[in-house]
Amino acid sequence: MVEQGTLAGREVSGGLAAVLVDAEPVLVRLAERLCVSDADVCDLVQDTFERATRQGLPAEVRSTRAWLTTIMHGLFVDRCRSAAGGPACLARDDRHGDIIPLEPDAAEPPWGQLTLDDVRDALGELEATYREVYLSHTFERRSYEQIAELLSIERVTVGTRLTRARWKLRDILGRRFGVESDHGCLLR
Repeated sequence: MVEQGTLAGREVSGGLAAVLVDAEPVLVRLAERLCVSDADVCDLVQDTFERATRQGLPAEVRSTRAWLTTIMHGLFVDRCRSAAGGPACLARDDRHGDIIPLEPDAAEPPWGQLTLDDVRDALGELEATYREVYLSHTFERRSYEQIAELLSIERVTVGTRLTRARWKLRDILGRRFGVESDHGCLLR
């Protein structure tokens, strides 16, 4: 993986290059315990080498392997955190055979043409208590606390009214666009 004198197109000092070559087998074994695939192992080791090259070998480091494994651990934790925030990606295989691809020529669903004007029109059918909360939160971007203060109600009441306003709007718009709502019975 590491060539003496260069790393990913960068010039590496002789001392650091020797340290990287010496530590590579240890780092690969550690990465193999941390990563799922061989590609991830190679990437983690390479990223560790790159970070070490960018930082340079600090004079106060007594154990270069410990220094490199600390860098690797930090990179691995960063990858785990970023992966946790994103969608999980799975390779498509036989276990996913029942997935039906989207039809490119499928008709757009009725709610696909919904506009902001449609929502505003539907607000006219809401009771005033729900309409005020919905307008304040959605269109005026007020917080629950601001709305509670404005309307002299509890913060929890704001959340309840906002939820019910959304349900009622969904029912109203569903009727207009011919889409059934599965929760309308809760409010009637």
